[in-house]
Amino acid sequence: MYKFISFFILFVLLPFTKTLVADENDSKSYFGIDGGYAFVDLKAEETAQTLANLSGSTVTYQEDQAAGYLRFYYGFAVSENLDLQAGYFNTSSISATYTIGANSASESYEASGFDASFKFRPDVQGGFYAKLGVHYSELTGNATITIGGTTYNIASAKATGSGLMYGLGYDFGQNVDGSGWKVGYDIYNSIGGLSGADFGLMYLGYNF
Repeated sequence: MYKFISFFILFVLLPFTKTLVADENDSKSYFGIDGGYAFVDLKAEETAQTLANLSGSTVTYQEDQAAGYLRFYYGFAVSENLDLQAGYFNTSSISATYTIGANSASESYEASGFDASFKFRPDVQGGFYAKLGVHYSELTGNATITIGGTTYNIASAKATGSGLMYGLGYDFGQNVDGSGWKVGYDIYNSIGGLSGADFGLMYLGYNF
């Protein structure tokens, strides 16, 4: 979560950074930030059923539907219709809690990583665009169990690896200096290199 906040603060300063380093290629390059929600299926229903089968007791559960998401990036216009982007993304934790009588167990995950992608836009003035690229990411997980009011950390793990990323979005035109707003939805397959660990990222973004 601290990384999440730190990178948000960093991007508040990006417009000033760009002004200081502007040169003849500045019209082709830009910085940007995307913020929104990361959606992931924790398969909590399946886990609850497994716990119920093992314990012989009724298991109830609650799961987060989404987590906060930030991505910051650098982009360069290769041509009028094609950009190359390199970015870093980070989500806040998303968790599920299982209750068995007076006891409970929980699991939570947080994702972060780097990506590189091509952004293709048919209309240079704005409108729809498509993205295709790759990512190298880390998925961090933690599990706890609460017994008699005391919580114990029973497991923690990290997985790193690569996967594909792709998405669609809409640019709301550009200002004279090239800045502008956009909305989009990206899919990152195999976060941490784990099959089935797919994140859907819905965002509102701004190019500086």
